[in-house]
Amino acid sequence: MDKTGWFVVTICAILLGINWYYSTPDPPPAAQPIEQQTSSAEATAVPTSAAVAEEVTQGTESAAAEVAPATPEPQVVATLVSRNAQGQEVAKFEFQNIGGSLRCVEMAGMAINSTKDDLLDAVKLNSQARQGIGTLMFGLSADKDPVFDSTDYRVVPAETNDKQVTLEGRLNDLRIVKTYALVSQQVDKETVAGNAYCLRLTVQVQNMGDKTRRAKNWGVYAGGAGPISPTEWTQFTYYIRNENKSFRKESVGSFRPWFGSAKERVVESGEDSVSWVGVMNQYYATLVQPSDGQGVNTYYAAPLTNITLPGKEHKTAEGVESAVGVPEFTLAAAVPGAAGGVQTLSYTIFAGPKLNLMLSDMTKEIPKIDHIMDYGIFHVISYPMNWLINVFYGWFGNWGWAIVAMTFVVRLLIWPLYRKSYMSMKSMSLLQPKVKEIREKYANDQQRASMEMMNLYRDYGVSPLGGCLPMFLQIPIFFSFFYVLQTAAEFRGAPFIGWVHDLSQMDTVCTLPIFGYGLPINVLPVVMVITMLLQMRMTPQVGGDPMQQRIMRLMPLFFFAFCYYYPSALALYWTTTNIISIIQTWIIRRLPQPELRKAPKQKGPKRKSFMERMMDAQKAAMAEQQARQRRR
Repeated sequence: MDKTGWFVVTICAILLGINWYYSTPDPPPAAQPIEQQTSSAEATAVPTSAAVAEEVTQGTESAAAEVAPATPEPQVVATLVSRNAQGQEVAKFEFQNIGGSLRCVEMAGMAINSTKDDLLDAVKLNSQARQGIGTLMFGLSADKDPVFDSTDYRVVPAETNDKQVTLEGRLNDLRIVKTYALVSQQVDKETVAGNAYCLRLTVQVQNMGDKTRRAKNWGVYAGGAGPISPTEWTQFTYYIRNENKSFRKESVGSFRPWFGSAKERVVESGEDSVSWVGVMNQYYATLVQPSDGQGVNTYYAAPLTNITLPGKEHKTAEGVESAVGVPEFTLAAAVPGAAGGVQTLSYTIFAGPKLNLMLSDMTKEIPKIDHIMDYGIFHVISYPMNWLINVFYGWFGNWGWAIVAMTFVVRLLIWPLYRKSYMSMKSMSLLQPKVKEIREKYANDQQRASMEMMNLYRDYGVSPLGGCLPMFLQIPIFFSFFYVLQTAAEFRGAPFIGWVHDLSQMDTVCTLPIFGYGLPINVLPVVMVITMLLQMRMTPQVGGDPMQQRIMRLMPLFFFAFCYYYPSALALYWTTTNIISIIQTWIIRRLPQPELRKAPKQKGPKRKSFMERMMDAQKAAMAEQQARQRRR
């Protein structure tokens, strides 16, 4: 390709820059302290110690100095199992006594896979968080840690069955009853598969005392998240929210920014409405959505440190936790013969994998939940790619062959452009003797040489950028698939053929000890480079600047370095692209080839072509340069 090396590299740099800009999370807004209640006449829910239950109901300063009673050991007291329409187990929800909360959610049929340690432990969401999902929190403030409800809840047998679990606890004068219920998958005669990962949570708070109680700065814990295995990346861990009808995310790194001091927590309360709050890692997410009409506008987030990852090396990682605020409410006092005031809070809890099609079907119930796929600026291409892969998986039952089929469709769609590009490059190669003559004739006047070459391209109807179009188009497609790959839980543990046991991991066949470092030997990236070199050899050579030619020869090395340590699905996609390109090139070379002839001149006024506009700009630049030289 003539003079396309720098063009391709520039486009790559621009796309990478755009990708970095949009994928880098915005720094969280400065946290504003939430107003604290100081009146001793009213009860407040702003405790200063996890064991100071008295302060929740009395609001006295002396309560803060009380010694914390012994907290019971957390125990799993109930479980719920959700099943799909075929009766297969999908998720198991485990509930604990402390806080009457959802301790963890086990993903049925999904294991923590590691090519290094061969781990097969079940994936359990929220298993390493500080609290269970649904735990009440008190004293949400940017200035200090909140207090988590450590009440020992008991199961209410009369209201617990295989569809729901009811837990009851007593926090001094407050009677708290929580009901977790499975969500029906049948909505308007349609099956919503994602509802199998959802629960409806109802929290009923009743005042049993003889004083009016006021709840302020409360929250509901939405879970904690971090990498689930040593092979997953911390940078995909975010706390997320749908705020003011817009999906927003912040990474773990937002708590320790490059500039400024590290943040211990974020508590934001403002005018914007918050429809749901949660956390996510590379492949899974948990979130809590308040029911409509609760007027929630507060969220909480904080980092989790030293999350222990499974594996022989016992590595640790960083994570993040979040919570959604509870609107302020007041409970009337109980009087003889009548119960006290009651406040009921309702939530939807989602804890499951990031599956694009599944989440898209859930957007009526949980707005913008499909945005947790986090495709960024490439979502226009990434969504249909993911949809197409799922369609082909339904046909073949293998995610690897689904990727191959999807790649074939993509290459088929750009076939006309690829054929036109090849013919343009072939015409450019035929013009190289004339280009060489111009360069030799105007060796000391590069501007004049460029002008003459543009005249040459115009006379023969050849565009020097024609050969760049397929590469230009493939770059955003490549990054779109990269986004699909980095968040799609479908590929976790998915085998392809032979040595490729997991498309979400490298296809390592062995490890070579080199200077104390285990170098993985990955096959697909090597095949990718070989096919890329073969494709380049079949492409017409159009000369050009020696530096540009060297850059083009280095492109396979760039892609090799980029893909080598990434999941094997990425190398599979690019290898398939190269193979199909080779077949397409073989077909094109057997079609009638272009001949070197001047383009016929058109009569009458016509719109200037891109080349003609470039020539006009070049002439204007030359005229201006000559005018400056005359003025000197």
